[in-house]
Amino acid sequence: MGQDMGHRRTDSKRRYDYAHLICAYLLNNNLTRADVTARDIAQFHNLTGRASQSISAMLNFLYSNHIRDTRFGFYIRGTAPFKKSAYPHHYSIELIDQAHGLL
Repeated sequence: MGQDMGHRRTDSKRRYDYAHLICAYLLNNNLTRADVTARDIAQFHNLTGRASQSISAMLNFLYSNHIRDTRFGFYIRGTAPFKKSAYPHHYSIELIDQAHGLL
C-alpha cells in the first residue's frame, strides 16, 4: 500500500469496510452525529493502531474530496485539530438517513 500524507492509503472496498465500522460505532451508541477520532472508532471495535491509521486516512480522503455518498452512510461535517497540532484528528460525522439500513 502507498502512503498519503503520512497515512496508509485504502482501496475502495476497504473504505466501505471502514465506513461500516463508523456507522456501527454511531448506531451502537445511539448517535446520529458525533465528534470522534479514528482512534475512538478503532478502540470501540477492539482494532489495532494500524486500523486507526487506515480509518483516519479514509476519513481524510472523504473530507478532502468533499465526498457525500449515501453508500458510506455518513458524511463529514468538518474537522478540528487535536490539541495544538494543525493536523485534523477530530471529525464531526453525521449519519445519512439511509445509514440505518446499511447494518
